[in-house]
Amino acid sequence: MKKSIIFVIFVMLLRVMTAASKAQVFSVDSLVLLGEYYYHSERYIDAMDVLAEAMDKADRTGNDKAYVESLFIIGNIYTIFDDYDQALHYYTGCLDKVDVMKTDSLSNKIRSNMLICYSMLGKRKEAELCYRAIGTLNMGSEELNRFYTYLNQALLMTARNYPKGAIFFHRHAMDYAMAHGMNGLYVVAEMGQIGKMYEKMRDLDAAEEWYLKCKEYAEKGHYVGPLTTACERLAMIYSKQGKDELSARYNKLYVEYTDSFFRPKDFNNKKSLISRYEAMSKDRQMTKLRDKNTFLVLVIVVIAALMLALVALLVYIYKVNRRLLVTQRLLIKKHQEHSQQLEVQSEIFTNMENAAEQRVGGLSYAVADSDAASDGLDSTEKGKLSSEVDLLDKSQVDMLLVSIAQVMERTETVCAPDFSLTMLAQLVGSNTKYVSWVINTKYGKNFKTFLNEYRIRTASQMLVDTEKYGNLTIATIAERVGYKSPASFHLAFKKVYGMTPAVYIKLARQKED
Repeated sequence: MKKSIIFVIFVMLLRVMTAASKAQVFSVDSLVLLGEYYYHSERYIDAMDVLAEAMDKADRTGNDKAYVESLFIIGNIYTIFDDYDQALHYYTGCLDKVDVMKTDSLSNKIRSNMLICYSMLGKRKEAELCYRAIGTLNMGSEELNRFYTYLNQALLMTARNYPKGAIFFHRHAMDYAMAHGMNGLYVVAEMGQIGKMYEKMRDLDAAEEWYLKCKEYAEKGHYVGPLTTACERLAMIYSKQGKDELSARYNKLYVEYTDSFFRPKDFNNKKSLISRYEAMSKDRQMTKLRDKNTFLVLVIVVIAALMLALVALLVYIYKVNRRLLVTQRLLIKKHQEHSQQLEVQSEIFTNMENAAEQRVGGLSYAVADSDAASDGLDSTEKGKLSSEVDLLDKSQVDMLLVSIAQVMERTETVCAPDFSLTMLAQLVGSNTKYVSWVINTKYGKNFKTFLNEYRIRTASQMLVDTEKYGNLTIATIAERVGYKSPASFHLAFKKVYGMTPAVYIKLARQKED
């Protein structure tokens, strides 16, 4: 009677508040309050109807608080109907938002209810993880904290398949609730759980005793859920004991309570309604994500267009700096000599055009005549010829240097094992004395050193070019650049770079990393 009066007053106040404010957010909060009232009044079908609408509106208006509260109560209703998998679905949805909202009290309640579901489903691992995640209880009051401490321990024992331990903690929770005048639902629920544990232990007499206590307590307090469950379990126990008359009696009571209070057909219809609201909610979320992604793509395209030049410049600077770092790491004793060579070659190619204009008669003819004459000279006359080389004018020397440089740039020719001073002289149309003199005068080194440095520089490039030559050994590369043995190659390489080929490769790779 009192509950009916309270409900009428609540509905009247709700209508007045709704008429006073047409704000959609306020309407959602009102629906949640009404759904909560139906839930505590054990009008579960009506609660599902109202909460389904509240969940949909809360999602559309972005009212996270109302959305979470709706899901939480819906999860509780599924738990009452023993649909633990579906209850976990809603509890998990709640938890995702509650953790962001940082509402410790509601977070503890959700996890405690999830612990119930995991325990009833026999999922030990998930139950233990959930128990650890609860941590310090904050259920809103000291009494609830103490009660749930016992209850959670009992549920953990259930998940671990230790019914005696579960009974121990369920009894402590029941006694604590009775001693502190807590809501009778807490007491009657623990009675039912104790009965389940005894039934699990196959102690049907003890289970019957606790289910009868649960039924009696539920009838006094008008707790429909526990009353229905107690009748169902008693019917099953009496059936196992061969007490067909009692089994039929309690089975009839179970069916009557179920049809009167739970209305399975209506409950299934409401489940479909909630599923439709969930589908609509997911569609809205997908639409929001698509719109957001489209906006982000446009922003990225604009930024990319504006920053393209800067990015290209940064990439260029990065590559240049990287090359510089590698080069600095590989500086060796011969660096100055290589620089001098580059200066000489630059001077040669700069003067090439002037040398071509000033060339008189061509160097090849003078060289040919000189070769023919020198073949018939004795040592005294050849020495005289050597001293007369200085008489060649600058344009002839420059042209000869140009020809030598062009031949030395032909890697395949220079790296041939039989390449010699005589072959170089033939390729530039001169004789060995002119070529040898020009190399000594302009580069400050003899032909052998000059040739070794060209070959070693070629080899050094091959050693670090892993893309083209990564499958070649050092010995193979030595052979390709004209050395007949790896030993002579190692000596020549160390003379030029001051290190062995293996150390050179290691330093180059360190710089790249």
